[in-house]
Amino acid sequence: MAPHPNLQNSHGTQPKVTLDDIFPEGIVAIDYADEARTLLLGTGSGSLVLLNGLGDQVRREMGYGGIRFLRWCHTGQFGVVALEDGSLICFDSTLKRRWDVRFTGEIVGLTINAFGSHIAVCSQDGRVHIVTTDKKEICRFDATRPLQYLHFLNDEPVLIGAAEFGHLCSHTLTGQQQWNERIANNVGGMAVTACGKRILLAAFNHGVQLMTRNGKHKGAFMVDGIPSFVAVSANKQRIAVTTIESRVYWMNFSGDLLWACDMSADPPTSIAVGPLGDQLFVATQSGRLLLLCW
Repeated sequence: MAPHPNLQNSHGTQPKVTLDDIFPEGIVAIDYADEARTLLLGTGSGSLVLLNGLGDQVRREMGYGGIRFLRWCHTGQFGVVALEDGSLICFDSTLKRRWDVRFTGEIVGLTINAFGSHIAVCSQDGRVHIVTTDKKEICRFDATRPLQYLHFLNDEPVLIGAAEFGHLCSHTLTGQQQWNERIANNVGGMAVTACGKRILLAAFNHGVQLMTRNGKHKGAFMVDGIPSFVAVSANKQRIAVTTIESRVYWMNFSGDLLWACDMSADPPTSIAVGPLGDQLFVATQSGRLLLLCW
């Protein structure tokens, strides 16, 4: 298949475009289930759409208007969305609602763990709630700053959180803080490897900052542009980075650039990386969904 026109300016190993679909209502967010090999996307019309590994549509469910965040567990059993009106909705593998709650303030951060048993949500006042997918609240605690970026580790019951204005921390499922680090740069996105040994922060003018699982600085990856989002493969082989200049970079964990592309003609809005590091899903401003394979 010929590359999409927006990918023509790329260099390095050229990927194959194995999926190129248009969602006229726009794509708000995407998330990939590593074990189930399914991609979930939320549209501007309030639909959840489930795709299999080949990009075929499996299910579609309406009634999720105003999607702000979307998270899909690795097993594909449960997911959760935060809406613009402060609603939090948990749904199952058929995309049907299990329950919903309403927050008085805006939801700024959201995640679900790999097995779909626990959800963490942070409101704009910095209060973090950890609940099960059976709607049982495990704990609540107040973070130093509102945590826009949340991630559960796969191998132990630990929640990693990052704030937009330079704060990185770790909490147990009981809310006890394990450590916190003040970082000297703003954050536009966070990704954590499946083993939890590396935390990556899209740090704008400071590149992609590399941290240990204890929040200690390990180095940085620099790209041509200002990184605004980062995603990693589960096997710690590949890193995908988008910049505010609408460029996409494909790198390895040594920091070597393997492929890059200027997508300013149709800027990327969301990306997701396959678990083996051979797939990159890209949602664009026009509502296009691309699957690039190496």
